[in-house]
Amino acid sequence: MPRRPKTDCAPESPDTADPRSAGARAIARRIRDKADAYERYAFDEARSGALNIFFDLVQEFEAEADFHHVCTLVPRELFGLDCALYLVTRELDLRCARASGPGTLHPGRALPDADKVPRQPARGAGHLYFPIRANAAHVQQLPFDPPGGVIGCLELFPAERLAEGDSLFWEKYANRIGFQMHNRIVQDANRRHLRFIRNLAKDIGHNVIVPNMSFKLFFNRLKRTIDQLGEVPGRHAAPSSESRREILALHQALHDQYDEISRHYEQTSLYLETLLRQSHFEKGRYVLERRPCHVPSQIIAPQLHQFLPRFRERGIAVTPCPERSNDPDLTLPVDVGLIAQVFSNLFSNALKYTAPPPDGGPKAMACSAQQAPGALGGRGRGRGARQGGADGVDFRVFTTGEPLDETDGARVFEAGYRAGEALADGTGHGLFFVRQIVELHGGRAWHEAVAGGNVFHVLLPAQAPEAAA
Repeated sequence: MPRRPKTDCAPESPDTADPRSAGARAIARRIRDKADAYERYAFDEARSGALNIFFDLVQEFEAEADFHHVCTLVPRELFGLDCALYLVTRELDLRCARASGPGTLHPGRALPDADKVPRQPARGAGHLYFPIRANAAHVQQLPFDPPGGVIGCLELFPAERLAEGDSLFWEKYANRIGFQMHNRIVQDANRRHLRFIRNLAKDIGHNVIVPNMSFKLFFNRLKRTIDQLGEVPGRHAAPSSESRREILALHQALHDQYDEISRHYEQTSLYLETLLRQSHFEKGRYVLERRPCHVPSQIIAPQLHQFLPRFRERGIAVTPCPERSNDPDLTLPVDVGLIAQVFSNLFSNALKYTAPPPDGGPKAMACSAQQAPGALGGRGRGRGARQGGADGVDFRVFTTGEPLDETDGARVFEAGYRAGEALADGTGHGLFFVRQIVELHGGRAWHEAVAGGNVFHVLLPAQAPEAAA
């Protein structure tokens, strides 16, 4: 490292002499402080070069796995030291992310003070441990609150290979890792946040803006009824039983249309309040607000009621989900607004894609619910999932039509994917929304091809995951 000339006062540039450039003066002062610090460190050429090599390579290799390799291989390749890199998880425990070779770290082996994230350098059993710290000035930007600002730990061994005074160098090396890791965590959180915002915009468009267009239809119907009501006196010179009957019929029509608009308004408001919660934007992901809810009567029935007139218009016979209101096993801890949108998306798809069964017969849609003991938490997905996990309830929406083939059935829940034979308008976003919300609840969503049609499964946990644990 070049040595700074020994002068009583380094000359200031015109910028730093300008009293308006306080920032420039502060930076110049920090440069001089750093130069003095490196002179005190007195790192030899190999150690100074190691820091430069590390800095160059972490800019060159952007993938997370490559970054972890760089962190652990610099000590091994340049100094012959085995190394392991630990990261602090969101649960605030340590996880081994990378080890530099065989015989280094065994996942089951505990660190010194295994219950705590080490906050100071420590030695134990021939190993040295150095805390990896976040950028203290910006620790609040992290998506979790690291204990003491520590986001990881660097393990080096065998300790007897370290020369006298090497501890300071490895502390500085761990600090370099911490600075880079902090930036990567923040960048990753920002990318996930932006992806969520983009998906949220699609969710709002699919679940709020499109349904909200129904208000125009409702108000047109209401206006026609009001106009008809205004024409009644002109058609009848004097009150008559016929005019009274017509007025009563129009009154009932107004009442029915008011109820329809009111129900639609309640659903739209529920969706808006759910999708636009402040917590979603703060966390960069959907944040559940669970409460006990009898799913068939409090969620499925109101959603299905919204679609019944359109199912009738299209000649689709509907078998509603049995309410079984006295069945406590169907009261589940769910986010009511989000699960309501799950079933709204399923019914919207059923309205578009229900067709006569291949062997002939009427178009039909049916809902059902079935207990699924031990169906969550085992291996696999869907019908073939291994039992032995948490209990759930399997809600099913069956529609007649041509059964989807294996490829389409496996991919219909992917973002933007639409089955090859899809003829109805759509974006391929609805079922993706269904899957992400169901999985966020700790459940599963999948498709099953059956004789005469298709079944879409929504498997929800009988208990909130934390309660089950």
